[in-house]
Amino acid sequence: MREIDWSYRLYLDRKLYLACVQLQADKRLSKSKAGLLALTEGLHVLGYLSDGDYEVYKNKYSVSLDAKPLTPTQIKEQETKANRDRQLNRHYHQVLEQWDTLGKKAKSFHLKKANGDKHLKYAKRILDLAQLDTMEETSNE
Repeated sequence: MREIDWSYRLYLDRKLYLACVQLQADKRLSKSKAGLLALTEGLHVLGYLSDGDYEVYKNKYSVSLDAKPLTPTQIKEQETKANRDRQLNRHYHQVLEQWDTLGKKAKSFHLKKANGDKHLKYAKRILDLAQLDTMEETSNE
């Protein structure tokens, strides 16, 4: 038996339909990719899709009709990167939860590491938190 993907049948009103057609024309996408790209963007903005998964889906559904399709190797690389980003984001989230209890050396270590992963949500928060800590230290002196 063949695996069947989950599917939705959407009935769009005139404005939503025209917006999807405009997206399709602007990005030179197929009808299904235009709808999936819009769905991906919306789910990411609402917080239901992680940064890593968002990047994979965005790259997958943004391929125009003119472009060459991704090779299986490229798809596998993107999925591997998304998994790595997901794990790192979890790690940075845990670091944030323990930030106040960390010593200067540990904070410095995590700050350097987060500097290399600025595209991740929680890495950005660590950088912002470290900047606030620096500002507080200079104002206390």
